[in-house]
Amino acid sequence: MLDQWDGRSLRTFLTVMEEKNFSRAADKLGYVQSTVTTHIAQLEKASGKKLFDRLPRGVEPTEAGAALARFASQFAALSQALEEDLLRTEQPRGVLKVRALEAYCVTSLPDLLASYSESYPDVELQLSTGFMEDICGLVLDQKEDLGIVPRDPEHDGLVFVPLLVEELVWVGAPERRGSGKQVYISYGNACLYHELGESSLREAGYQVHDRRSFPSIELIKRMVQSGFGISLLPKANVEEELQAGKLMKLDFPVPQPVHQGFVHLKGKQLRPAAAAFMEWVRSGLTT
Repeated sequence: MLDQWDGRSLRTFLTVMEEKNFSRAADKLGYVQSTVTTHIAQLEKASGKKLFDRLPRGVEPTEAGAALARFASQFAALSQALEEDLLRTEQPRGVLKVRALEAYCVTSLPDLLASYSESYPDVELQLSTGFMEDICGLVLDQKEDLGIVPRDPEHDGLVFVPLLVEELVWVGAPERRGSGKQVYISYGNACLYHELGESSLREAGYQVHDRRSFPSIELIKRMVQSGFGISLLPKANVEEELQAGKLMKLDFPVPQPVHQGFVHLKGKQLRPAAAAFMEWVRSGLTT
């Protein structure tokens, strides 16, 4: 019997029950009366029962019609509940895990994170920091929903969505004087900026006397300000210090700008929270 039931016919049936008249039911549903008659006939054929008594001033349900009405009402309620539940799945909600380079988080994300959380209170945003290789691996293992990395990893399992072009700059302490030997300060070998800095210095013939790594952009800047060494950093991270004279821009070879962007797992539909976050960050960077 289930294969013969039709949702539109049940809706028509319930409307006829409510209006007690085929013509008024047709007007309410936006049908011609013959469509209402056809829908009721389909239900009567499927059930093998007469559902309405036709009276001079309208219709009244038979016993079978009254029995069907109870189940049709439940069907309509379930249909409404399903529609509402499916709509809820389209709303950003749940835990959203994002991992990005610490330098990017410090300059570009704080205001955007605050406004995103305010606009989507049902999303629990968990932001972590890491380096490009680790970030890509965690996204591939589905342990992170999104990553923000400084260049396209060109991996078959990942989609790269460009965000912004980030200019790099060499900085040192204001009182620093040129020297053939340098103490190079960075995040360490796992960081793309470290790799780019090493390459550019080497290609230009500068000798790196020593290498020191520190875990945060603020600590790196403080160590450079103290005269401990030099560093290659995103320009956005040091603009205030350069303007205030706390750091000095160095005339060293500068690598090409890096292209920050989102990465997410290829072939898997983004959850609404992740899609909303990507759009929020991208639109926020252009305003």
